Amino acid sequence: MADPTRRGLLAAGALTLLAGCGKDQPRRQAADGRPHGEVTVWLHGSQDTGPQFQELVHRYIAEFKVDVKLLHLPVGQLDAKLLTAFSGGAPPDVFKIGHWSFPAHARKKRLAPVDTKALSLQNYEPGTTTPLTYQDVPYGVPIDFNPCMLYYRKDRFEEAGLDPGKPPATWEEVAEYSAKLTSEDRRRVGLQWLYGDPQWALMTLTALVRGKGGELVTAGGTKASLSTEQGLNALTYMSGIGNPKLSNPLGALGLFYSGEAAMVVSGAFLGPALEKLGKDKLTFGKQYGVAPMPTWAGGPPVVPAYTWGWGVAKDSPNQFTAWHLINYLQGAPSVAANLDNGIIIPAKGWRDAGPRGRSEIMKIVADGLPHVDFGPIIPGTLELAKAAAGAVDSVAHGKSTPAQAAATFDSTVRLVL
Repeated sequence: MADPTRRGLLAAGALTLLAGCGKDQPRRQAADGRPHGEVTVWLHGSQDTGPQFQELVHRYIAEFKVDVKLLHLPVGQLDAKLLTAFSGGAPPDVFKIGHWSFPAHARKKRLAPVDTKALSLQNYEPGTTTPLTYQDVPYGVPIDFNPCMLYYRKDRFEEAGLDPGKPPATWEEVAEYSAKLTSEDRRRVGLQWLYGDPQWALMTLTALVRGKGGELVTAGGTKASLSTEQGLNALTYMSGIGNPKLSNPLGALGLFYSGEAAMVVSGAFLGPALEKLGKDKLTFGKQYGVAPMPTWAGGPPVVPAYTWGWGVAKDSPNQFTAWHLINYLQGAPSVAANLDNGIIIPAKGWRDAGPRGRSEIMKIVADGLPHVDFGPIIPGTLELAKAAAGAVDSVAHGKSTPAQAAATFDSTVRLVL
């Protein structure tokens, strides 16, 4: 996911950007119901990322006279640096991490529960704070919330003699359409999976397995298994569609943009991302369309999803101010500005925040909310996701049979549950 950039946003001296975690001046907990002092914030991206975010932080500093210190990190480095900071006893006050990281940090008692005096959880759509809750305690609020949907190339459908106004609604139809959309040399395919990405592998398996009535992880997170009828069926199904040997710098999403892939499962962020790649080449409603997440014929709807979330360190001496800042950053101006980039802050009324909220893509998101499934919410989610990607990729590349890959998955995950 690429965030929009714009240079020159920071007024001189208005905001302190840290190159690392230094010693802060003493901070204090608010006793009068107002924010005070200093708050450090870590998030992925660069200081040019998200102009609306920078502008909101400036406004917060001016209005509440709180010193906000930002550290922007590459997304691939954020978890490791945060883990090091926790281990060293010097975590930031506020951080933005994936929902899959919350359970492990919560189990180790690194996170502060949401301060409902500074931030009301009632402001969020039902179910959207679920993956940021551990053992019934809420530890974060969602930002960049993405339920999955099906993107399809109308032009490719027409070429294959398929009705561009009738995208597949079931996984059975996806397989049928993919066969017609795949060339003999497999350089052009129907549906392309996001190979090699642990979270997307886990989300896809969640949809396919739970859609057949199965479970990847038993209730309570005590046992995981792909060696079930539903698990083996999911691996077999995935191996018969797409081509893992196709490559593009942007992965499956780049293959969709180029037309090599006629379908891809993605989130709401993809629409604006495609516009930035080249609106003249790929226009919504003309060359491509969007449909709800497929289901198995006769099966229940399962809409896999992920979200990033704001969290606060348990050791932060300024927790009230940290949550107060987060609440400010999640306000109406941010909801509207983020929607223009396909980033959803699922506060109630988010669809009325601007024209993008009333778009067809966002209607699909809204209709799918009752069926959103974040997958297993357990401390070992990261390891589970890596094992899921390993199973999917090994079968797709012909290195393992579904049964062999499932057995490897089961033995690997058993060690982390």
